[in-house]
Amino acid sequence: MTVESADSRSSDAAHYDELTRAAALGIDGDADLAAMDFGLTIVRAGNRLQQDLEQQVHRPAGMTWAAFRVLFTIRSVGRISPMKLAHLSNTSAASISSVIKTLDNYGMITRTADESDGRAVLLALTPEGERAVAELFTRNNTRVAQWAERYTPKERAEIARLLRRVLHESSPPALSPEERREPIRQRVRRSRQKGGSTEKK
Repeated sequence: MTVESADSRSSDAAHYDELTRAAALGIDGDADLAAMDFGLTIVRAGNRLQQDLEQQVHRPAGMTWAAFRVLFTIRSVGRISPMKLAHLSNTSAASISSVIKTLDNYGMITRTADESDGRAVLLALTPEGERAVAELFTRNNTRVAQWAERYTPKERAEIARLLRRVLHESSPPALSPEERREPIRQRVRRSRQKGGSTEKK
């Protein structure tokens, strides 16, 4: 990225921050802007890094960031159930099923029966999966290092320490039914027949 484009990105981001704060106060004059900044900044920073890794590393390799996360998690913990894999890789149940199917088709994982539960399966890497995750990790690590070198060792350690707190601390208590309030949008069940009417659930 050129200096000019970097400056433009920074200016756009700063302007967007101003707009989000103004929008929040326009909606709720008592909105907690510090809390909003905390949440949005973490999400946007994570998304930006993930998108960069996807575009610069994984797509050129014919893979995806989600596939790498799954392969690396299996490489880290060994044989694992799909449910635990979804939890540790921070992947939804629906997404994990799709990724597992793709990696299975690529010949990168195996499925074996769980000896302690005949109804369950355990996933493991094949030699092809081992080769793929090793190569992807090296490329990924090189790219992440290029991001990290912009910060001092002390700054990197502090960023990682604070983000680990977000990752490992328990979530706030679940909202009560009263706090959740009524749905903003009612679910609509569409008729499968052509020209059929829609019906609210």
